[in-house]
Formats: sequence, C-alpha cells, structure tokens
Amino acid sequence: MKIKRTIGVALLFFLLQSVFIPLFCNGVTQPNIIFLAVLTMALQYGKRAGVLTALLGGFIHDVVISNFFGIHIVVYVIIAWICGYLGKSLDEKYGLITWLIALGATELSLLLNSVVLILAGQYVNILVYVWEFSVPMLIYSGIFVVPVAYVIGTLRDTEVMYPYRSLYH
Repeated sequence: MKIKRTIGVALLFFLLQSVFIPLFCNGVTQPNIIFLAVLTMALQYGKRAGVLTALLGGFIHDVVISNFFGIHIVVYVIIAWICGYLGKSLDEKYGLITWLIALGATELSLLLNSVVLILAGQYVNILVYVWEFSVPMLIYSGIFVVPVAYVIGTLRDTEVMYPYRSLYH
C-alpha cells in the first residue's frame, strides 16, 4: 500500500464518519464507515493489516467520535481478527460474500458492543439493544460496504508488492 494514498483514504473515511454523515442521520443511528473499512481491510489484506487498522480506527473512533472509550477498539479488533481468517478463502474483492460477511459482522458487533457495555458496568438489555439497532445498522452496512470495499480494493490495485514486507495473509 502506498502510504500517502492510505492516509488519504483513512482521512476521507474519518471525515465522512465524523462530519458529513451526522448531518444526514437522525443522531441515534448512523452508518459506521470506520467499522466497514476495518472489516474490508481485514478481508482483503489479512489479519495483520486488519488488526492494525482496527487498533488505529478504533482508537480514533473512541477518542474523537465516541463518548465511551474502549467500546469500538475491542469490537473492531475481534471483528478484524475473525475476518482476517475468513478473508484467506475469498477470491473476490467486493461481491456477495463480502456483503454477507459485512451483515454478519454488523450483528456480531452489536452483540459485542452490548457485552462490552455490560462488562463496563452499564445496564444494557441485550435483546432490546440488538433489536433497536439491528435493522438500521444492517441497512446502512448493506448499502455502504460495497463502496468502502471498492475504495479499499483500489489500495491493493496500485501497490508494489515486496515479498519480505508483506501485510497479506
């Protein structure tokens, strides 16, 4: 991956998540572009690149955007670790399998978010939490995963591969 291009894409996703998307959403639910970037990075580039992206994206999301530190970074790392293993068997960049994995990972992230909140001492009814956020988050993830995967895929198409410094599987 070219560093300047990767930093530019990360900045674009951050600005979308923190500035532009809240203007168009109701304030309760909004698309999680950083989560989708972590997911597709892990699927396309493997576990190491996915976990590194999860650490950076989760930290930025928790510090700048979120109001509860740790809720995103833990979930992002777990999802990236799982998707890093799933990505080994994927031949397509942004097809139906990626879309289905994104929907499953969205549901898993809602469950993990509720578990992290419970472990932090918050009262959360898991069924109500997942039920309330499940449908809008599935719709958002279903709509935005293909464009995010396409942008992440363009990073791979323009890079020069060095076998001794590979971030691939």
